[in-house]
Amino acid sequence: MLDLLLKIQQDREIIKKAEKVLKERPNNDFMKEKKKQFDEKKSEYKNVDSKLKMVKESIEQFEKKLQDVRKELKQEEDKLYGNMKYDLKFINTLEKSIKLKEDEIKDLEEKSLDMMCEEEDLSKERDVLRKKLIDIKDEFYENKKFGNDKIIETKKNMEEAEKDILNCEKKLPPRLLDKFNELCSVKGTGAAKILNGVCSGCRMKVSAVTIDEIKNHKNIVYCDNCGRIIYYGGDSK
Repeated sequence: MLDLLLKIQQDREIIKKAEKVLKERPNNDFMKEKKKQFDEKKSEYKNVDSKLKMVKESIEQFEKKLQDVRKELKQEEDKLYGNMKYDLKFINTLEKSIKLKEDEIKDLEEKSLDMMCEEEDLSKERDVLRKKLIDIKDEFYENKKFGNDKIIETKKNMEEAEKDILNCEKKLPPRLLDKFNELCSVKGTGAAKILNGVCSGCRMKVSAVTIDEIKNHKNIVYCDNCGRIIYYGGDSK
């Protein structure tokens, strides 16, 4: 009978812990932190992606400008070298214009090259952020699944414990069960084992008189320190 009381205590503790788990939800803080990390990285990703698009647009504009200036340069070079009948003043003006366009082309090429380097760096940074987003997302859903599995397992353990308690209570005498429940409401637990003369409930050594009562198969024996039931030897009327 004592084993049944101890089993009830054990199952009630399982239910208590299960209720705490279901109330707090597994990995709730972890999930919130991962959500926060994901939102931060997503914002960084969008910022880098926006910069990358702007750089690409700038490169396209530089390339278009380069094509236009090269075309103008070609036209002016054709004028300069294709027809030598122009006067000296016009030739000097044309040469100055060609020089300015050559300098402009050089400047545009350098800027375009800088932009392409920036594009490459931003592209790499975006790839790194994308991978981090995927990793965080995978961790989030992996732990979400783990949390859901834990909840399912917790509910199952809780249901099994409730069934065990009902089965145990059916096998116990009403008076013993009432006394046990009364002690549980006061002390948290109502029964304890005696191990080497020590009560497992209060960790105190019981008296020789109490040990004799157990040996003499007295119906209900209580710990003389904490009052928990430490032996039940027969039907109680």
